[in-house]
Amino acid sequence: MKLYYGRATCSLSCHIALREAHQQFELVRFDLPSHKLEDGRLIEAVNPKGYVPVLELDDGQRLTEASVVLQYIADRPGANLAPPFGTFERYQMQEWLNFVATEIHKPFWPFLHAEAAPEKPTVEPRLRKALGYAEASLGGRPSLLASGFSVADIYLFNMVNWIRPAGLNVADWPGLGTFRKQMLERPSVQAAMAVEQLLPTRPKVVPS
Repeated sequence: MKLYYGRATCSLSCHIALREAHQQFELVRFDLPSHKLEDGRLIEAVNPKGYVPVLELDDGQRLTEASVVLQYIADRPGANLAPPFGTFERYQMQEWLNFVATEIHKPFWPFLHAEAAPEKPTVEPRLRKALGYAEASLGGRPSLLASGFSVADIYLFNMVNWIRPAGLNVADWPGLGTFRKQMLERPSVQAAMAVEQLLPTRPKVVPS
């Protein structure tokens, strides 16, 4: 498989999920400013919609949209990143994936894209309400589902990482801050963020 990704974009969730599911995959980086892949092609060569993530299967078929790519990865043999088909918990996970996509992911757009900045006053109350709902739903648990960890948690983590870059105060949602710290302890998260150069760099201590 190949994952076409952009640094610090929503494709981070798919990157983490592939590692969490112990999948073999290749990364192909998308550069947002140039709108090109690392081989020089425009992103439209693999996704006519013009953005990442794109998951390319070994047979050449492609999937896009983070919430769908995450479900595909979750259902890979041995992934254990989703409740079983047909269970109520499975539908709860899908509910969360849809909620994160529409009520959290989408409203972040004007905070992270200058051309849409005038929309911020309109969407900020909606985004704050959605983040508050996610925080309350966690209720101190490390996962959104009472049944345990799933790709919904990975997607939410990706979005929580955007709070500070969006210019919002992380302290407004202390429960999400705790959730983020817990997620950062996962080896898959650390590995993906290291590759994308998203981990904080600590200054070297020079002996006196």
